[in-house]
Amino acid sequence: MNRKLLPVVAAFLILAMLLGTTPFSYAVTRATIGPKLEVTTIPEDDQKRETGVIIIGIDPAEPNTRKARSATYGWDYLSQHKLLVTYNGMTLQWALGSVGVTVFCNVLEKDKVNVVKDPKYGTGKQGTWENLMTSLVDVSDKFVCKPRWKSPTPGVLESAGVLDIYYVGPYPKADIKSTQTGGPIITPGVSGAEAGIYIADYIVVVEATITVGRTVIFGSEIQDICVLGWGVDTSVVATSSAPWYITKPDGYKHYFWNNALGNFVSCEELALAQRDVLGIKLATAQDPLSTV
Repeated sequence: MNRKLLPVVAAFLILAMLLGTTPFSYAVTRATIGPKLEVTTIPEDDQKRETGVIIIGIDPAEPNTRKARSATYGWDYLSQHKLLVTYNGMTLQWALGSVGVTVFCNVLEKDKVNVVKDPKYGTGKQGTWENLMTSLVDVSDKFVCKPRWKSPTPGVLESAGVLDIYYVGPYPKADIKSTQTGGPIITPGVSGAEAGIYIADYIVVVEATITVGRTVIFGSEIQDICVLGWGVDTSVVATSSAPWYITKPDGYKHYFWNNALGNFVSCEELALAQRDVLGIKLATAQDPLSTV
């Protein structure tokens, strides 16, 4: 063999030996982002549609009177979701009183707006096909998220439990009947139409963090909440079967519905219908990416 070829052949054989003994997963360079939490949420309010449900409690027949929130229609400001946070497939534990897994919510209201041309510039749409557009509004200040963790032993919390999401107003005015029978008195309260602007389909981004040493580990999950003015049991928008209720130990009523969304196939469709009943019309806007 030509002596000049010996170094080349030797280098080739050494490289072949290395590749033959190196697992494929090590031979391929992969980009990694680092550790993260896995967040899982499951809605409990409407398990068929897999969405949370909140009822503001507006009387559609008299939305702007003293009976703006009628016991006939009921209200429920709490949406409940099962919650699990894991790291490398395992739940986390921490001592009660110490900083463990922190959960907070980013809540976005989804609204439909009518895309129209700007009278000054003559543009507003991306195309003639664009008539409706989804507008997102950050309304995180109108909701409060509270995780309720499992306690496997006294003084210890574990990252499995439920997530309570509360709607914190604005509330419609309480009616006289509900206040006389133990219902909450909300002051000053607003009209049904004013509270009705929060009737919509919502995106809830549930974010969780935990600090390990000097490293903050993050995780997130997306969830749905449907905020309605009143629950319906049929496809008739302005009427409803009276909801059932139980009287809680503090005297307040807790309402519940057989089917709060009735025959509507989506929260967005029912929200648009209820807003129309209250006289809340579609807003107009221009697409920020408009070309025509």
